[in-house]
Amino acid sequence: MAKRSQGIQKTQTRTISLMNRDYLTVKEVFKNTHTLRLTKYGKNMLSKQYDAYEFESPKLSVNNLINLLRKMKFPYYVDKDVIVLFTEQDAFLAKLAGSQGWLDGK
Repeated sequence: MAKRSQGIQKTQTRTISLMNRDYLTVKEVFKNTHTLRLTKYGKNMLSKQYDAYEFESPKLSVNNLINLLRKMKFPYYVDKDVIVLFTEQDAFLAKLAGSQGWLDGK
């Protein structure tokens, strides 16, 4: 678990450095330091610089949030209406199986 946490923190730091903003902190861009889930501000910032793929959001249940935590290696945004992915592979699978099917591994 500690290794995964270190990997998440490295990804968060790398993501913020790619935004070309010296004044950003992790808390402004990510929901917390233990996940790659973006805040609305973080989603807007990344969407300006990278391709963003939007899908209908799966139900925001504890099980789905845990699946996202385990599955995602890159930043993502999720709320009750939409899930935004920033990788083509994840977006392809989510489009193919639907966002809920993709999270369930179907």
